[in-house]
Amino acid sequence: MFETGNWLGWLAGLALIAAMIPHQVRLIRICALVAGVLAVVHFAILEGLGVGFLLAVAFLAVNAARMFELRRRARSGVMTRDERELFDHVMQIEEPSNQNRLRDLMMWEDVEVGIRLIEQGQLDPPLIYIASGRAQIERDGAIVSECGAGEFLGEMSHISGERASASVTVTQPMRMARLDRDALGQLAGSLPEIGKALDRAFNRSLAVKVLRMNESAA
Repeated sequence: MFETGNWLGWLAGLALIAAMIPHQVRLIRICALVAGVLAVVHFAILEGLGVGFLLAVAFLAVNAARMFELRRRARSGVMTRDERELFDHVMQIEEPSNQNRLRDLMMWEDVEVGIRLIEQGQLDPPLIYIASGRAQIERDGAIVSECGAGEFLGEMSHISGERASASVTVTQPMRMARLDRDALGQLAGSLPEIGKALDRAFNRSLAVKVLRMNESAA
């Protein structure tokens, strides 16, 4: 029995490692659920209703709830206001299946003032969509511009493959989505319509930034 518990513990650890491999949120949640189930049984065998068992149950419950929410949203097609704005007006993607594919590649979060999102010279900076709030852009220690709702951050590095050309710091409480760069590139390559939509959205965001910087310089 003790040996079985140890094996289950090792399998739970492997499942957690596997959860870090896929790009789609749904697959990550599935691997995490498997890890949670194995961990619950592992601790139940080795220590009964101890702290480890309770933590494993909490981990499993949280992931199960998030997985249920993902399935509910996918089946109902219900989107948040921020997601609807992103897909309908910014990216202009109308096909529900393509919208759902993109939803799997983004993580929404709220960010406080003062948080540095990107560092100048950063390799592979995050690709971010701003739903609300503002941030300032600094280059070589000087503030050169700002950005806000409906714009992207890190899109130039995503397109060019170069390091971040500027630092970005949140100046107003921000609601934003982090997009998985690698998975997004693969998806855009396999589905040309998504690739074209992303290119248009990134180009519009860059054009707004360039225009704003020119106005500031003038």
